[in-house]
Amino acid sequence: MIYILAFFHTILCVALIGLILLHSGKGGGLSSSLGGSMGGTFSGTTIMEKNLTRLTVIVVALFAVSSVLLIFFG
Repeated sequence: MIYILAFFHTILCVALIGLILLHSGKGGGLSSSLGGSMGGTFSGTTIMEKNLTRLTVIVVALFAVSSVLLIFFG
C-alpha cells in the first residue's frame, strides 16, 4: 500500500512541477509559447489559462491529500 501511495505521490509531484511551469508569469511563461495567448479572452485571461489554473488546483489538492496519507501510513 505504501509503495503505491509513494508512486502516486511522485507522479503528482512531477505533474505539479509541469503545471506550474506552464503558467504564464510576468514574462509570458511556457503557456504563451504553446498557444496560451490564442483564443477569446474573458476578463484578461484566456480560457486555456483558466482551465490550467483549475487543473493545477486539483493536482495541488490531490498532492496535499497524498502527503497527509503518507504521513499517517508511513
